[in-house]
Amino acid sequence: MRAVLLAFAIFAVLAPRAARAQGVNPEGGTEVPIAPGASGRDIVVVTEGSRSTTNILALSGAALAGLAFGGVGLYYNLDARDAANQVTTTGPVGQPWTKADQATFDRANSSSTKAEVFYGIGGACVIAVAVAYMVTAPASETTVIHPRATATVAPTPGGAVVGGVWRF
Repeated sequence: MRAVLLAFAIFAVLAPRAARAQGVNPEGGTEVPIAPGASGRDIVVVTEGSRSTTNILALSGAALAGLAFGGVGLYYNLDARDAANQVTTTGPVGQPWTKADQATFDRANSSSTKAEVFYGIGGACVIAVAVAYMVTAPASETTVIHPRATATVAPTPGGAVVGGVWRF
């Protein structure tokens, strides 16, 4: 009886493998696409890449420089607005235009130009950081593990031991 069970166990384990090796599907049909060592139970591990400290520091420094240029632009923008408000026409209109008024008007114009320049430099720095962040993104690494199971049968005194071994 033990010999019959042992023979049945060996046949049950080895018959589907032998059929697939010959290109026959044991569940029905005639052809099975076979790739050596491939199975439908592959394990896929995706490891995300990490940025280096140098990359992080460079991007952070450039972003801070962009914010600093934007802050300087804001200062000049507020100065230009203040100077423009001093020479606006909402005050008394019938007064003559003085050299002090002209100096204030020139300061407003100069500060407005400086604000535009610093806003442009700050915006360019921030855009450059955004592009560099996307371009220098570390690649992820994909590892495919092909697990394999092997049936083992070992004769022992008075019977047999049936087991399995898996490896990755």
